[in-house]
Amino acid sequence: MTEIILRELSSSDIDWMTLEGSKLEITAGDRLLQACENLNALYLVLEGELTLNLLQPEQIASSTFPQVIYTSGDVIGSFFLSSDQPLPFAVSALEDSLVLAIDRQILADKLHQDASFSTRFYRAIAMLFSSKQWQITARLPKEFMLQSHLEMTKSMLSVFGSLHDSDMCWMTSAGKVKRLKENEVYIREGQPLEALDIILQGSLSMFIYSGKRNSVSLAFNASQDTQPRKIAEALSGEILGVTAFLDMTPNLYMLKANQETLVLSIPISALMPRIQQDTGFASRFYQALASLTAERLFQIISQLEGGARYEPGCSLCDSQAYTGELDITDLQQLSIARARFNWMLHQLGVKV
Repeated sequence: MTEIILRELSSSDIDWMTLEGSKLEITAGDRLLQACENLNALYLVLEGELTLNLLQPEQIASSTFPQVIYTSGDVIGSFFLSSDQPLPFAVSALEDSLVLAIDRQILADKLHQDASFSTRFYRAIAMLFSSKQWQITARLPKEFMLQSHLEMTKSMLSVFGSLHDSDMCWMTSAGKVKRLKENEVYIREGQPLEALDIILQGSLSMFIYSGKRNSVSLAFNASQDTQPRKIAEALSGEILGVTAFLDMTPNLYMLKANQETLVLSIPISALMPRIQQDTGFASRFYQALASLTAERLFQIISQLEGGARYEPGCSLCDSQAYTGELDITDLQQLSIARARFNWMLHQLGVKV
């Protein structure tokens, strides 16, 4: 992950983070963060290895799920992307480690005041979280399928909560609505990315191939020894192609419509000039992608952890934090995000 930080941030960005941050030495076996602790800083791993403590000690030995490891260049903590909620897991050092801690308020002020810095920073964060997400996904047991990447409410909050009305207007005018038939393969694994797509209605299933296949074989749909494995579903409000867009690589998965589905397809050829010419849009757009990848990663980790989820008919426990639970700040932001999404649907002539 080191190359992402060094490639995406400028020398002045790194100098600022070094000046404002505090270096913490964590001895092997010690904890950097405790479960249920409020995050007061962003943590950048400089040296060593840390891990999330997801399972009870007696479950770890028999677990087939991958261990979530953080190494040099990884970021721990995304308080600036989501609501202020306690950390649902602990973080401990696997070996002697060095971490740079940056106070949350100092970082938040810098992101608000410096659009150029926030553009580079949010892009780097989105790339880091997206890479970590796919690292974990690729190592999951074959029989394990992720639940929908994001619930519709979380999708809207992550994407449309960060954007301005003017951003929505531009995306609506620059994009084209495409109607997919049930079971239609929309994107094949290995094909070049030509557009970012926002799901307006319906859903698509995500598939990956477990066998070793090169990019040319994937792009031309050559014969394969393995069948694609369904890993998740993408729902209304979610952006497709984020990982490939951030890394400028071929698509990592195949997408197939579960039902008749509408997507807004925004050409990369139109999106990139907009990002390069409008710093404010670029900052908000990459913040949206960073929020989206952070939420995806959190959902995956929550499933590995086996976090509690409310089921209809069950009584609520005041002391229990439920996966997908929204606090009052989230609900307020969600109202704005939903209004923007509904406005987009109305402008595109899509009936709610």
